[in-house]
Amino acid sequence: MVTRTKAKAAPLRGERELPAAFEDLARVGYCLLERALSEDAVNALNARIDEQAAGERARGEAFIDSEVNQRIWMLPNKGRIFRDLVLEPLVEQMMGHLLGPGFLLSSLTANIARPGGAPMYLHSDQGYVDFWTEKPLVANILFMLDDFTDENGGTRFVPGSHLNPERRAHAQGETVAAEGPAGTMMVFDGRLIHGTGANRARSGERRALLAYHCRPFVRQQENYFLGLDPQLRRTEREAFLRRLGFGIWAGLGRVNHPSDAGVLAPVGAPTGALAADGEPEGLDAGLPAAALWSVGQFTA
Repeated sequence: MVTRTKAKAAPLRGERELPAAFEDLARVGYCLLERALSEDAVNALNARIDEQAAGERARGEAFIDSEVNQRIWMLPNKGRIFRDLVLEPLVEQMMGHLLGPGFLLSSLTANIARPGGAPMYLHSDQGYVDFWTEKPLVANILFMLDDFTDENGGTRFVPGSHLNPERRAHAQGETVAAEGPAGTMMVFDGRLIHGTGANRARSGERRALLAYHCRPFVRQQENYFLGLDPQLRRTEREAFLRRLGFGIWAGLGRVNHPSDAGVLAPVGAPTGALAADGEPEGLDAGLPAAALWSVGQFTA
């Protein structure tokens, strides 16, 4: 008879225990860093999230999940406090460890789990990749903005599932809840199986901020080229814009020839279609497509 050992959650680590936290990441796929956010930072983030959540409900734009939980998307547009968090040194250190240099912000969102919600389905954050990878392509940071407990829906994980190349399905009974006081940073490997827990408490919201990241060659979850407020595109810090993908990495993302160093401002006058004498031909230069395709017949 096979005896199943109950999975154990990763322990809380202090700021001087980063080597041990890295070991947790390798062994169980996530780590917990207590007091990563100060009490003032937690209070300020909660105030901005609560205000934004109420405003989106008032405008009929709220995204409600599992009937009661509310998610807030595209946080870079919704407050300087969120954009500052993107550039925190500890974020750089943890994501650099998992994803290497040049990593990008994939999305920045908030999740408010309210009593009565259902548990989220178990998944991995790189589940859209149809094969297992030896290293993570994406990784996530969850900032606990309230105390996380099993009862109030602390995020549930299957420890060690990031190392399973078979990518098999897992049951809720195999999960453990990530628990910790408000201000804790939970860092986890994008291959790890997890899901939001159900808030079974009689009252009280459980708020979290999720900073999802990816390697620099991976398509981001939020399209900042289309979705970022144009004013921020003009005024934000260069480091912030590069973290969102407004830069060239290993020749990817360029706007001209391969040796172009790249600029963060939109190209004002891109080179278009030209005639042989160098004069502009216009955007519709060339033989009309309909005429081209009618030249011959193509069969599958």
